[in-house]
Amino acid sequence: MKLAFKLKDLFSLLPVLFALCRSAWSLLQNEQMASWSSACLLLGQLLLELSPLLLAQLLLTTLQKPVRAAFLLLWLAAMVLYPLLSINLRPENSVLLLDLSCWLIALCGSLLYWLEQFYQQKLSPGSKNSWLRKLWSLDTVVILLLTGWVLFMAVLLGSHQDPMANQPIPLQVHLGRLLHYPFEFMGYLLQFGLIASLIYGYYWLNRYLLIRRLLAQHGLLPFVLSSLCLLLLSYPLLASLLLYLPINSYEVTALASGNHNAFDWYNFKFVLGIWLVSTPLILAFDRQQQEKNLAQIQHRQIQTELLLLQQQINPHFLFNTLNNLYALCLVQSEQAPTLILRLADLLRYVVYQGSQPSVTLQQEINYLQDYLALQQLRVSNKTELTLCLPEQADQHLLPPLLLIMLVENAYKHGVENTAEASKVNIQLQLEGNSLIFICDNTVPTQQPDVPAGIGLENLRRRLQLWYGNNYSLSSAAAASGWRAELKMELEPTPC
Repeated sequence: MKLAFKLKDLFSLLPVLFALCRSAWSLLQNEQMASWSSACLLLGQLLLELSPLLLAQLLLTTLQKPVRAAFLLLWLAAMVLYPLLSINLRPENSVLLLDLSCWLIALCGSLLYWLEQFYQQKLSPGSKNSWLRKLWSLDTVVILLLTGWVLFMAVLLGSHQDPMANQPIPLQVHLGRLLHYPFEFMGYLLQFGLIASLIYGYYWLNRYLLIRRLLAQHGLLPFVLSSLCLLLLSYPLLASLLLYLPINSYEVTALASGNHNAFDWYNFKFVLGIWLVSTPLILAFDRQQQEKNLAQIQHRQIQTELLLLQQQINPHFLFNTLNNLYALCLVQSEQAPTLILRLADLLRYVVYQGSQPSVTLQQEINYLQDYLALQQLRVSNKTELTLCLPEQADQHLLPPLLLIMLVENAYKHGVENTAEASKVNIQLQLEGNSLIFICDNTVPTQQPDVPAGIGLENLRRRLQLWYGNNYSLSSAAAASGWRAELKMELEPTPC
């Protein structure tokens, strides 16, 4: 069992800690002499009672993926089974503080946290889960929260006889009564569903009309004044509509004011609270979405640039190889069929492996060996080739067709277009995950005018896109003639 603890993993505890603090402060409201000492005692007891929930959240976050699925059962036991047993099987004179509201807040917060984590993982740059991006949004979160609230209120009120006439309503659930009076439960469900739809309407107007139209296009002051005017004009109308619901036929109503006065300021304070809470959440969420969209655009631009660079690499290699084949065919060399087979292997690698995001180092070495064998068929009479390669290199990954650029340049500038004897020395060293690739070649006495080409610049750009500044590439004159050296960190092959 492997733990991978990070500071950000503590964020998984926030849903339970919020439920803990909320319950403690709610209990303090009922005390005549609330003090910090009593607050600390309440917090300590709640912390002890909620410790299984906290432990499950932390374990599920810090454990690695191979064993995380097994601890999902532990999470269900701690987050669902343990609270239900504690609440329903407690003795009459029990001093346990964990109640239904505390558990539901912790459970809903935990579910939202894990849904958010799943959403973040699936929609990382490069992800193709566009359907999930459309499904999981701030609108969806608000709908889920309101749906949970509607179900909670319907279950709570359906568990008691005439709950609106017998307040305060105990936080107890009686499944037997819910099953015995299903239509009463459905009635509460529909009525609170209507209330929730009006709350969602305020949220929707705030997000899509007030913020995206007024605030974005006309500034802060028109947004604030228009919002306040809308709230002042709408709250008595909606309160009057809700007073026709059966649950509001009692002396104490389900309105924020608790009475039959639609113009009561408590009703205005309720809709004002919706506006004050939803506005910063909407702005923060939209800002986060804009940053994610920008990251997606940048990722697509990088992928497009890499693809264009790859398309430039392929013709460059193909032109050189076809020139070699043409030269051998002119002299009717017996080596031509072997060259064609080598060429087929190389093109197969370029077409199939070259389009992959990464290949093993051993695959890249095999490609280099085929290329060098192909070159030596033509220039072995004048070129001495020295190779120093590791025997096993299948434990590391790198982007395809990186190393070939330096080898091509060595033959292009040190071997081709000259009849002089030449040397090419290639060394590849592995030190842990670090790769050191050195390519030395002699330089002709009379250097012809050979265009620089695009190979080295493409290599630099690909390295920059893949590794940022975590690489070193040099190409300069040396005592042996010319030396190109590449150093970079490789990814280990997944187990």
